Amino acid sequence: MTTAANGNGHAHAAPDDPAPKKPWRDNEEDSNSLRAIIRANFPTSIDDAFPILKVARTMTRDDLKNDLVAGLTVAVMVIPQGMAYAALASLRPEIGLYSCILPILTYALVGSSRQLAVGPVAMVALLTTAGLSPIVDPNEDPDRYQQLASTLAFMVGVLQAGMGLLRLEFIARFLPHPVLSGFTSAAAIVIGSSQIKDVFKIKIGRSERLQEIMDDFVHNVHDTHGLTFAVAATSIVFLLGARRVKRRFKAIKMLPEALVLVVFYILVSKYADFDDKGVKVIGKVPAGFPSPRGILTSELGQLVGPALTISIVGFLESFAVAKTIAEKEQYPISARRELIGLGAANLAGCFFKCMPVTGGVSRSAGD
Repeated sequence: MTTAANGNGHAHAAPDDPAPKKPWRDNEEDSNSLRAIIRANFPTSIDDAFPILKVARTMTRDDLKNDLVAGLTVAVMVIPQGMAYAALASLRPEIGLYSCILPILTYALVGSSRQLAVGPVAMVALLTTAGLSPIVDPNEDPDRYQQLASTLAFMVGVLQAGMGLLRLEFIARFLPHPVLSGFTSAAAIVIGSSQIKDVFKIKIGRSERLQEIMDDFVHNVHDTHGLTFAVAATSIVFLLGARRVKRRFKAIKMLPEALVLVVFYILVSKYADFDDKGVKVIGKVPAGFPSPRGILTSELGQLVGPALTISIVGFLESFAVAKTIAEKEQYPISARRELIGLGAANLAGCFFKCMPVTGGVSRSAGD
């Protein structure tokens, strides 16, 4: 304590100056340390680790009935879609089916969306073939190409889960919406043009440039296989027509038109001998689920670019769908939890011949 004189000459006691405050306490943990990050991400309860348990406890009998109907609807939709998206990624049909099983089961345990259907989608399939084709030609070495696709799924899973655990979901906000919209529109054009060779059964060189694809098409369109084109054209007309009819008649709203079409042409193909008449058929699909298989660790460096693109674009597409449904159904959703869920789905599937996956629009709407 110190003394000081006042105006009358009397001394009075002055309080000691308070000790300067430290900008932080010595025992305060740095929020950026590895220990703090692990503690922040460590589940505080079993419900925090597996959100599905909390949802399950609040379900009613009507909820269970509705979920059963939605699950069956998505299951029949995913069969033709899974095979089609695998073909778009230059993979065998069964790879698409495998990718519709384990990833969505894993996501259901740790993801925050109650309706998001995780599996192969067109955008990710296109990015997969664009990233892998320069490394390995899928026609020359399909087995190695499939291993690369699973390795790419591993990389995507690591990046997405890592971004979620490190709370880096804000990075996605720096991607302008016009860029994503333009990218999506361009991808749709490339996807459509890449199927021309299968619709007309003509030779078109592998390319991501529309002008090159159309140039090959103009020069080879005279070689169109009539029966193949007839099957493709009637399928397109049926799907478009069925969609319009379902809007008018609610009684058939749940009719899986894609599955109906697939079953119809399976029977026609069998009894009309499409294979002998020049129509390309899928052939025998291996039964059962694949055994665990390792990834190509020696190729990880070449896959960083495609994996980063799929991680961000796939998350943005998936989260947009999940957020829209969550707002409609009025329940909270976490971007960080979505990243972790998608990452876990890709990591679980990569060891069982799965391709990279994300949340799909049409299947999620069916939920």
